Amino acid sequence: MQHVLRAVVSSLLLAASASAHYGAKFEPPDGFIYHGCGWDGYSSQARYNEMFPADHHPLVLQVVASMPGPRWFDVGHIVQSLTQNIVHPDSQYIEYGLHFQGRDTWMLDSVFALTTTMDHYIDTLAIALQTVNRPFFLRIGFEFNGWWNPYHPYIFPLAFRKLVTELRARDVPEFATVWCYEPDAEADFADSTGQGWKWYPGDDIVDWFGLDPFDMEHFNPALPDTERGQLTPKGRSEAFLRFAAERQKPVYLNELSARNVFIVPDSLDPQGDSGRADWFYWFDPFFQFVANHPEIKGWNYINLDWTRYQTYETWGDARLEINTEIRTRWVDSLMSPRFLNAGYDIASPVLETPRGAVLTPALKVRPNPGRGVFRIEFAVARSGGVNLVVSDAAGREVARPFHGHLAAGQHAVFWDAAALPAGVYFVRVRLGGAVSGTHLLVVQ
Repeated sequence: MQHVLRAVVSSLLLAASASAHYGAKFEPPDGFIYHGCGWDGYSSQARYNEMFPADHHPLVLQVVASMPGPRWFDVGHIVQSLTQNIVHPDSQYIEYGLHFQGRDTWMLDSVFALTTTMDHYIDTLAIALQTVNRPFFLRIGFEFNGWWNPYHPYIFPLAFRKLVTELRARDVPEFATVWCYEPDAEADFADSTGQGWKWYPGDDIVDWFGLDPFDMEHFNPALPDTERGQLTPKGRSEAFLRFAAERQKPVYLNELSARNVFIVPDSLDPQGDSGRADWFYWFDPFFQFVANHPEIKGWNYINLDWTRYQTYETWGDARLEINTEIRTRWVDSLMSPRFLNAGYDIASPVLETPRGAVLTPALKVRPNPGRGVFRIEFAVARSGGVNLVVSDAAGREVARPFHGHLAAGQHAVFWDAAALPAGVYFVRVRLGGAVSGTHLLVVQ
């Protein structure tokens, strides 16, 4: 157990001292995370929204489609899917996930990449995206090398590149591309030969890396990265994140869901015992995993009862709203200012109030790591009411070192954290709607 604790503490030290900002398209400020919700024709997303106050609805909503797919792939259907009533026209954004898939489920990456047979579908998609005219995350191919998506090595990158290049040539409004991996697949994502990259489309084509963690074994920091000389699922996640850092790409958790947890409804869990056990089994390790990786800049939680789908019926029920203990903890965690919700301008590098008050992004805590009294330094561009908040790794507020009016300029606040247990914390300074933040590690 001691060696596990040492490994966790080592990870926390790195998380507290590290930052990750690569200047990618639509990338939020360092230390912030896009709060998003995953697929199901918006019905599960509507239930997910109801858990939150209106100003904390998810910033990103996910739509999944196939090109050409089992249904009609036409301009009208695409536009309709992106403009339903649940989508806030001015304050939410879409992550559009697109399979290369035929009507009989056969894969089309080779047909799409090596022939002109499917090129008219590029025009269809381009016209639809121009019609909707809003920023998009475009996740192409879902999980590129998963055995469940039988794409072709060395050809899939060509299909990915072709679609992006052609959409850019057709003047599609700004979109950020996502190249996505699921850690049950082979760890050959970084392989290359004389033919080129086996799966990677290239730095000039990929804006974000995507990771789809479902099982606790995909991310629990207490689990080993290798067993018997082979990468574990958690080790494959870590290796993919290292590859993202090497390529200097932020990471989006495109599909995130508590698979194999089997959340129990309140009627069967009146005391919340099962909900608490599930939280400590899946959710606590997840938040710690995110705290350890500042390069993770967004996620979409898929709020589904998977048993309703024949293909996924063994995955269990992952709906958060059915268990009060889990729902309350999840909502409280995402109320932290580090999560960016509906209303944030995804195309803007800083947060602004309607009056234009802006915080400079520089916020420092000294010493870091440390214990006892900390000096928190920040700059305010314009005078106004300032809140300085400290949250734990799960997003729960633990302290408010300052609350009051400050003039424009440089400021420092001294804060005694002697009563806090060791761990990773998040320090955020807010002026109106503007926020700046950083990590802090409290040690014994």
